[in-house]
Amino acid sequence: MSRKTPFILVDVFTSRPFGGNQLAVFTEGAALSASEMQELAHEMNFSESTFVMPPESSGARRVRIFTPKHEMPMAGHPTVGTTWVLASRGEIPLDSASVDATVHLGIGPVTVTIENTGGKPDFVWMGHRAAEFGAKRHDRGRIAKALGITAADIRDDLPIQAVSTGVPFLFVPVRSLDALAKCAVNAAALAALFKPGETILPVYMFVANEAGEFAPRSRMFGPHDGVPEDPATGGASAPFGAYAATYKLIDPAPKAAFLIRQGVEMGRPSEIHVEVARKDSGSFAIRIGGRCAIVGEGAMFL
Repeated sequence: MSRKTPFILVDVFTSRPFGGNQLAVFTEGAALSASEMQELAHEMNFSESTFVMPPESSGARRVRIFTPKHEMPMAGHPTVGTTWVLASRGEIPLDSASVDATVHLGIGPVTVTIENTGGKPDFVWMGHRAAEFGAKRHDRGRIAKALGITAADIRDDLPIQAVSTGVPFLFVPVRSLDALAKCAVNAAALAALFKPGETILPVYMFVANEAGEFAPRSRMFGPHDGVPEDPATGGASAPFGAYAATYKLIDPAPKAAFLIRQGVEMGRPSEIHVEVARKDSGSFAIRIGGRCAIVGEGAMFL
């Protein structure tokens, strides 16, 4: 006899249904094995699906995150969307206008903040750990070719560099929205940018300025994770905030706030809010956030 496992569908980093990034939240994760979670995530075929475990003694929830191909230690839109669902169901009590809570991800405890009205969430923030910067890359022509653009389409006054707040992304500064639109997913070419045995990083292309203003637009390709293109990448938005502060695109003293638009080329426009503040230590306090829309619910049969 088959077992039913319930799920809720939520669109993340959007205030309207059928925009943003799709997420399936399986609310009874304790009944599932890791292999069953992976099967369900593959069947859903969203960028990620999440599986919620029962509350720990502290009251915090453990949340496991899977792409269609493997488990992730951390991701942004799954954390924001799952928090929104738990708050909407009353599983995170909203007893004041702004509530801090903790969710446990593969990287450890993460602070989320739910801004709400009348016990219903309005906005969710996700705190991020300090950013770690990897090596800069100087093979602009090779990277451009893998993306289907020219070396001249990539800025030479900003670095191509890996940055992480839990999951590393390769950041590629693109000159124009036209060049950003021309970028195309080529899984083999993107994988060939990395040496055999080296981790294949998802690639995050961005245009920093429009009409002289800092107004970032982005795309993210991660075909090796089963995510050819992602409509909203919260896990990349936080390290992008650190990149923007480090290379003087924003002034984080005392705090900078900005909006990233992503998913436009996919027809799933997303809005990801980012806050970056410089600490006394010189590192950055970063959080990302947005709104969500619950769009469906159901059950899968195992």
